[in-house]
Amino acid sequence: MAELIFTGGPIVTVDAGMRRVEALAVADGRIRALGAHDEVMRHRGPETYVVDLAGRALLPGFVEAHGHPTLMAMALAPPAVDVRPFTVPTGADVLEAIRREAAAAEPDTPLCFYGIDVLLQPGLTPPTRAELDELAPRNPVVVVANSGHAAYANTAMLDAAGVTRDTPDPPGASFVRDADGAPTGEGRESGAVALLMAPSTRAGGTRFPVNMRWAYGELARAGYTTVTDMAYGGNLHDRLALLADDPDCKVRLRAYEIGTPPLVRAPGHVMGEAPGAGPLFAQIGMKLWADGSPWQGNIATSFPYLDTDATRRLGLEAGHRGGLNHGPEELAELAVAFTRQGYQLACHVHGDVAVDAVLDAYEQALAKEEDAPEPPVDARPRLEHCGAMTREQFARAADLGATVSLFPEHLYYWGDVLADDLFGEEVAGRWMAARSALDAGLRVSFHNDGTVTPPDPLGNIASAVTRTTRDGRVLGESERITVAEALRAQTIDAAWQLHLDEEIGSLAVGKHADLVVLDRDPLETSPESLREIGVVATYLGGRQTHGTPL
Repeated sequence: MAELIFTGGPIVTVDAGMRRVEALAVADGRIRALGAHDEVMRHRGPETYVVDLAGRALLPGFVEAHGHPTLMAMALAPPAVDVRPFTVPTGADVLEAIRREAAAAEPDTPLCFYGIDVLLQPGLTPPTRAELDELAPRNPVVVVANSGHAAYANTAMLDAAGVTRDTPDPPGASFVRDADGAPTGEGRESGAVALLMAPSTRAGGTRFPVNMRWAYGELARAGYTTVTDMAYGGNLHDRLALLADDPDCKVRLRAYEIGTPPLVRAPGHVMGEAPGAGPLFAQIGMKLWADGSPWQGNIATSFPYLDTDATRRLGLEAGHRGGLNHGPEELAELAVAFTRQGYQLACHVHGDVAVDAVLDAYEQALAKEEDAPEPPVDARPRLEHCGAMTREQFARAADLGATVSLFPEHLYYWGDVLADDLFGEEVAGRWMAARSALDAGLRVSFHNDGTVTPPDPLGNIASAVTRTTRDGRVLGESERITVAEALRAQTIDAAWQLHLDEEIGSLAVGKHADLVVLDRDPLETSPESLREIGVVATYLGGRQTHGTPL
């Protein structure tokens, strides 16, 4: 007999025909039946709980294909302070928050302020070491850019992190140094950012389980049932596995480990048997970085940044073009090695020059070589973000058997900045080109990138469908996609990227009962109102993880 039966509202299967059915039954965490009301109600027993949707819509739970829940836990939960533009609107407000929190903190307590954005917080410039020394004279302080690709430390934090003129740059990252070679306090890219954050991360270490449960709860609140961690360190394995064993664990987590040169040579560093959707935590891939963030001025493009007040505040010279974090040969070496170890690859990339380097690396990784292990038959290597990726590059990715995960909310939050301050209207009009990707034959996923924007799959769908900025400007109307296509990118196609599409991502008998209840059917909602759809409840394997009991 069924434990749960849902009826009384549209049930959108997200199958090939985007069918709607009248009822769905759940037993032992999986979908037992779906179809006509009377047919499904035959599975009702004396203990079955019948959920009346009362006109609300039931869909498969959303899949966050590129998330950072551990970073959410470390950077947004206490003792960190959230200073993202969604929380703190201006530069003056950011500086006041740093001053206020530092004055209230116990002396010598490391403090992390996460999320500044020079482009979205008027009056803000990248904070200098001297400025942070003045704002927080008693505490080690690090201020992290909302992109996650830069951090700024005061003198006390450099000392606490052990960063000196003799500290080597981490692979693919760097510490900015003055003319005498001393660190200025600025770190660029993940390796340097992690080192500068380490003292504050250690200070909150005992709160890690609490903070992770908070992050999982925020994701479940947004309707996510499966999420990824795209900056996973192997040292967190046991802690994340323990959280997954919690009977109240709110999401399924799939991790991509940070791909560093030492792991290429690490004994026994090979992918085991594919875990499927059953375990709530598993590592499935390796994460690489080709370039940086458009908001930091360090993506590798064939076209220059504009010469504007915004780019000058970022410290960019006229005609600036960013570069690669790894040289093409090193990137290819990592891609080949990790593919041969059996891992799926995911590579952060934005600029079109960087996309070419990633595609070249993937082509080498997928090539059959004499006396070398065969690459996986269905490797599905991923390109992440892909802001300036071109139509021709999408077609090449499809030919290689690669796939892409896009970040549509760039258009909503930064669209006007892209067009007016960074690259111009033409580039902004083809930024996050979902239509070009789909037309090339790719299966596409969408994501919120952890801390960079609030978790909001419906916002992603709205941005991909309307390509409208917060100020109502439409960028690249020809790159719009349909609601059905966008819905697939947050469900079944995202699950396919994780090799989980046989078990989650759509509603079918035998699949895990990962479900989300929305206050209306997105397929029957006007594009302009998609962002207003509310998440009423979320279920992981038939167990409610968000919302009041229905």
